[in-house]
Amino acid sequence: MARRSTIRATLRDIADATGVSAMTASRVLRDGGFGTEATRKRVLAAAKRLNYQPNFIARQLKANRVYQLGVIVSFEGLLGRYYLGQILQGIQQVLTGTNYHVVLLDNIAEGFDDQQKCVNFCRERHVGGLIAVAPKMDERFPRNFINLGMPFIVVGGSLKHRAISYVDVDNYGGACAMTEHLIQLGHRKIGFLKGRSDLHDALRRELGFRKTMARHGLPVEDRWVAQGDYEGRKAFRVSMELLSGSHRPSAIFAANDRMAYGVIDAARVLGLRVPEDVSVTGFDDIEGSAEFVPALTTIAQPMADLGRVAARHLLEVLSKSDSPSILHQKLHTRLIIRSSAAQPNQGCPSPLTSAKQNKLSK
Repeated sequence: MARRSTIRATLRDIADATGVSAMTASRVLRDGGFGTEATRKRVLAAAKRLNYQPNFIARQLKANRVYQLGVIVSFEGLLGRYYLGQILQGIQQVLTGTNYHVVLLDNIAEGFDDQQKCVNFCRERHVGGLIAVAPKMDERFPRNFINLGMPFIVVGGSLKHRAISYVDVDNYGGACAMTEHLIQLGHRKIGFLKGRSDLHDALRRELGFRKTMARHGLPVEDRWVAQGDYEGRKAFRVSMELLSGSHRPSAIFAANDRMAYGVIDAARVLGLRVPEDVSVTGFDDIEGSAEFVPALTTIAQPMADLGRVAARHLLEVLSKSDSPSILHQKLHTRLIIRSSAAQPNQGCPSPLTSAKQNKLSK
């Protein structure tokens, strides 16, 4: 559901509070020498009282100098990933035929957690609005840009701040659906590989898993829950330990597809068959999950739609002269059933004897 509200004082608010026109208020704030001393004092006092922040972007729009939308990402964590590529594709589809183009920005390199650098960015760059993709929960830059009146939206996280627009997927509901699917197959001993603890979506996926297990009265064993950080290599390492020995889960739900690949590789090295000896599922439905051997059961999220919704929202905000509205929206996920998960094997695990079977997946 979308929820909209204003988030900052406007020139019209200052005009109403002081009895001058919006144009006069604008000229006083832009040029400290404009108007009578009494007018200047009233306008400046009202601006301070209402916590008015000048909208640098609105000024640029009037000068017809805004032609870019900035996409802020963590180059260290997201650059080159399928997830980001799909979001950028969705953004570009919306911008095609407009005067806007996408510019990629690295939050760390730009130093956006420093508010003064955000101010300089607004003044010097011809960027009309910003889309932040999967920011960490403790990052300050979203609030910095909101305080400066920059049209802004987060993709892949809510940041628990009502004044910040976001579009996300229902990570909690998707994780509930996957856990429910494994339980309906007959699994009672289910392990879970967690994503990065500083990302909102990872916490919601873990919560969905735990809540669904509790709803069915099933225990979550601590030794079967491991930190994978959304990385395939780390998932492989922790799964080698998790799947060793006779007391192991009959199914593992990995919080993303890359980790699920790592689990499957570890199972093969240990001589376990997927799904006969252990079922493995993921989340995201990234490119290649359908062709992986075995084909991965996963939760599909509409990544390109996230980009489309974010870009449309910014274009809508930029088309208005007044303060921007707030968008809070969650998109649905889908359970994709393939061959990597099946009913639990009631017998003893069968070791792999074929070198071809024991070869790591690529």
